[in-house]
Amino acid sequence: MEAQSTQLASLVAAPPQVPAGISLVGSQMRSTNLERDVQLQDLGEPYFGVRALDILDRVTNAIEDLRRPRAWSFTGPYGSGKSTLSNLFDALLGDDQARRDAAHRAVTATSEGQANRLARVRDELAEKGFLGAVATAQREPLAVTLHRALETAATRRWGKRRPKDVAAALAACAEGELPTPQNLIEATTVLCSKDPVLLIIDEFGKTLEYLAAQGDSGSAANDVYLLQMLAEKGAGRTGLRLFMFTLQHLSFTDYAARSSAIQTQEWAKIQGRFEDITFAPNLGDSVHLMCRRLDHSKVSAQGHALIRAQADAADAFWRDNALLSVVDISARRFALLYPLHPLTAVAAPLLASQIGQNDRSLTGFLSSDEPNTVRRTLETAASEASERATTIRVPQLYDYFFASGRTTILASSNASRWLEVDSRINEAHGLPTEDQEVLKAIGILNLIDTDGLLRATPSMIHFALNDPVQVTDPVSFAALQERLERLVEDGFVVHRAYSNEYRVWQGTDVDIDNRVREVTARIDPTDVVQYFSQHLGSVLPSAVVAGGHSQRTGMLRYFTTAVSHKGGKVSGPDVIQDAADGMVLFHLGPIEDRPMVDSPLPVLIGTTKDPDAVLRAGIDLVALEELLDDDTIDHVAKREIEERASELAQNMGFLLDTAFHPLASQSTWSLWHKGTNVPDQDSEPIEARSYANLASQACDRVYKHTPHIRNEMLGRHQLTSNGARARRELLTATLQQSGLPLLGFDKTKYTPERAMYHGVLEYLGLHQAAGEVKAGTEGGSLLTHGLSRPSAEKNESVLAVWEAVDEALTHAKQPTPVVDIYRHLMAPPYGVKAGVVPILLVTALILRSQDVALFEDGNYCQRLTPEIIERLNVPYPDRFTVKASPSGRGQRRLVVDQLAKSLNADTPKSRTARNPALLSVTRAILERIMVMDPYGRQTRRLSPEAVAIRAVLSAATDPDELVFISLPQSLGMEPIGPSMPRDEGAARAYVDRLTTALDELSGARAALRREVVGVLAREFRLPADLTELRTGLTERLSGFASAPLELSLQGFVSRVLNKSLPDEDWLDPLIIRLTNKALGDWNDRDVEAFPRQVREVARALDRVSHLYEVQEASTTGEGKAAKPRQIDTHLLTLTTPSGTEERTLIHVPRQSRQTADELVVSVIKQAEDALGPDGARILLAALAEHLAAKDSAEQPHTKETP
Repeated sequence: MEAQSTQLASLVAAPPQVPAGISLVGSQMRSTNLERDVQLQDLGEPYFGVRALDILDRVTNAIEDLRRPRAWSFTGPYGSGKSTLSNLFDALLGDDQARRDAAHRAVTATSEGQANRLARVRDELAEKGFLGAVATAQREPLAVTLHRALETAATRRWGKRRPKDVAAALAACAEGELPTPQNLIEATTVLCSKDPVLLIIDEFGKTLEYLAAQGDSGSAANDVYLLQMLAEKGAGRTGLRLFMFTLQHLSFTDYAARSSAIQTQEWAKIQGRFEDITFAPNLGDSVHLMCRRLDHSKVSAQGHALIRAQADAADAFWRDNALLSVVDISARRFALLYPLHPLTAVAAPLLASQIGQNDRSLTGFLSSDEPNTVRRTLETAASEASERATTIRVPQLYDYFFASGRTTILASSNASRWLEVDSRINEAHGLPTEDQEVLKAIGILNLIDTDGLLRATPSMIHFALNDPVQVTDPVSFAALQERLERLVEDGFVVHRAYSNEYRVWQGTDVDIDNRVREVTARIDPTDVVQYFSQHLGSVLPSAVVAGGHSQRTGMLRYFTTAVSHKGGKVSGPDVIQDAADGMVLFHLGPIEDRPMVDSPLPVLIGTTKDPDAVLRAGIDLVALEELLDDDTIDHVAKREIEERASELAQNMGFLLDTAFHPLASQSTWSLWHKGTNVPDQDSEPIEARSYANLASQACDRVYKHTPHIRNEMLGRHQLTSNGARARRELLTATLQQSGLPLLGFDKTKYTPERAMYHGVLEYLGLHQAAGEVKAGTEGGSLLTHGLSRPSAEKNESVLAVWEAVDEALTHAKQPTPVVDIYRHLMAPPYGVKAGVVPILLVTALILRSQDVALFEDGNYCQRLTPEIIERLNVPYPDRFTVKASPSGRGQRRLVVDQLAKSLNADTPKSRTARNPALLSVTRAILERIMVMDPYGRQTRRLSPEAVAIRAVLSAATDPDELVFISLPQSLGMEPIGPSMPRDEGAARAYVDRLTTALDELSGARAALRREVVGVLAREFRLPADLTELRTGLTERLSGFASAPLELSLQGFVSRVLNKSLPDEDWLDPLIIRLTNKALGDWNDRDVEAFPRQVREVARALDRVSHLYEVQEASTTGEGKAAKPRQIDTHLLTLTTPSGTEERTLIHVPRQSRQTADELVVSVIKQAEDALGPDGARILLAALAEHLAAKDSAEQPHTKETP
């Protein structure tokens, strides 16, 4: 054992030897300053890497096609190459031929095709080259920086001999203390008119910091406006030929983080006009950069042989350990990297990127004169007679970064990890140098490993501590393992047995492995399923988008996911309530044990050949997660558990992908079209390339009749607020302006609602020009366009779903909820998304306005209005129902036509009217009872048919059911069915009986009025004509005008004598005085009591009439002759044998007096002939007794004594 340790120590501590002749070229320690460097022809032999090629491709595309974005923001830390790359672009596009050639050579070295393509499109757009407007920003207004950049562009191109318009525009910018945005925009416009302008603002973050400090001041607002205007002016094919680069370390909004919310929003809006490019380090580019800095041209042949041996050994180890996925390095590249150890070459750029210095730190490690750099090693270890080719190994890299770069490390975001590793190694200062070297190697590997490929396993540590040619030495490897065991025992490193990894970490007294075993003993598979279900999105996809199907159909579809084990039930998505179009179920068990999925939507179930392996790993992961919540575990153990859980979670993702990925050999996928609990439903196998392809294939099979649209705003379950507004505008225009092209939308503006029109309504063939409109559409119009049923020539994909809408409306024999139609259209095989369904339904309702009725909360909607459409245009329109009301043929059509003629009903001409012919008839019928007063609505003094009709009309909500079912039944006739043949006689009988009953109902008030007039006339013994009745009552009661009568009689008399009202209005106050109730408010009891009430008043007036002398005034107060009275009044007193007196006031109209006198002569003569000489008196006595008896029978009278 001691011999092995000694051998390891000797190998580690052996003095380095490097073949002589290796040198460093192009130190590049100087930072790029754009304002300075664009004036230099020497570009410094830059390397054009993968990241730069991507940006070059974007710029080339923008130059070739001006419709592409022409404003870019480069975001990245110091030393990431933003300024160097911008200098290259200035050279590539500028007019300096020497700079252009140098830049072209740099690009050609990496991609000759890209270089030639850029040259071609540049010359096509600007033969002389671009104007380079370059400035390095300071803490100053943007206007100042931009002015300086424009001046630089003019000076570089024309010097002092500037064109007049350019000189004038720039002079205008210099007039004031600060250039105005308008002047700068005008100057930029003038320059762009000469040649395209490449505007580069380096250190733009300083400008943003200045603006953030200024807050919402006027100058800051101007700068915001200026940048926005520049971006807008340089956009589109017709915009200025302006190409913009801004270079900063953070995003725009990060600089405004401490500013007001309004300012932050403004900057976010402006950055949205720039295409953001993040300068993330590329490991391959960094390795290539290091190769270019090392020159082996003067190395001897023996030295090259030693270097090749190291390179070949490195290449073998790299391939054997699958490290090509970290960075692809060949044996030749390893040789070019010498004297760097392969792990040093990889770790150096990774460490540099962690501390935010990138290429600067890397160049410093190579070329600076500080300790532990490559330069120092070459100077001290180079030997002309070298026997070994020693590499610069990982421990030396550690010493460089933790010595020279310590200040930078403290300022980095990863400082805590770096300092913890350094602290643990510093605590080992008493250990042998060899142990410290081991700790440094482990520490570096801990810092750079992210995916487990570079984790600190014994073999990786052995590789890091030895030259590649020594890595196969079993003796040194055994010695390393002994040293590692001792370091673990001493608590300097922690060994993770499950991953065979070592960590420079503090130790703990907690036996983590034992605790994990204790927890796993009580965890069962259901806990694993629950954990997976809670972490969908990390271990398994939380949703699977059917990308291919969505792109083909325009309907955005995705499947929600779930995990199951054995049996049980799983709630699948609902058609209307949920946005998902199906479910993907990852089943950890045999397919026979699948759960019952309750859903009308498709279900994809995946199984794996070895579910137990997944469950075991899941149990371990759940156990670790549970231990993290254990308060008895110290923070050191908790950190170790967190590391284990994190790594196991990553491995779990890989394990699940291996188990269930559609391309994996272990997975099997099956499709159920409607859940899994539908009896007699067989599954079908399904194979795919990915989860997205799996969902797409399922959608293609299940939603085979979905219509294809071309609008992503509508083809989704839930619309954005802007999308909902645009759809509302589209439906309103469909309702009100369907006869116009584009539904009346502005042809010059492509608004969201117009995009929806083109992508759905027009694309599906639902709105066409008049010449293309098919049968069953909005015909008979002089308008140029109209709504139309779809056709196969226009769009075949919509035919099936339109037929489904048509059938749903046709078969709605009873009120059918609109929600049911929504559900039918959104379910398989149609799968219309909720954003499109209202458009189809509203269009169908408009086209079928003749035979489909719409109801809201049970009330018939007489017409479609924007307000109704807005209430209909909700995800769950449960307030609405529809009902088929066919009235366009057979007996129904005949009845409607005859009723319209009989009731004088006019059919509405509005295109928004629902069922216009039936509606006009229904309205005419309902109008008959709408004008009825309370008496008419409740009286039973009607015919049985009229009473039955009134009851039906009072409860009517459905015109179709009212006219064709309820009213015929109330008349004792058969209902009129949709398919009943024409029968003229039956139709005429129904119409006549219904019209008669309606006339009786509407005439109930007039009949009551006539009856009231008749009662008044009878009781006062006057003519039944209203005018004659009023005249007679006025003549008869005029003597009571000033008489002190009882209040009720006085009120009656005053209303009779009121001359201010016409005859029709004169009656109503009279009735109210008699009954204390208006005529329209009467009931049947009031009608029955009215004759008695009138009789009492008439008798009361008769009884007191003899107390007042009725005289005719000779003249009026003004001396005019009074109108002669037309009635003579006589008091007849009859004394009975019992001594009582009956007094009767007799009113004799003047026009009747002559007839009465003639009749008296005849009657007296007949009486004397029949009764003798005293016959006239006998007749008078009998007549008086008869009249008195009649009056007594009708009403009690007052007995008076003489």
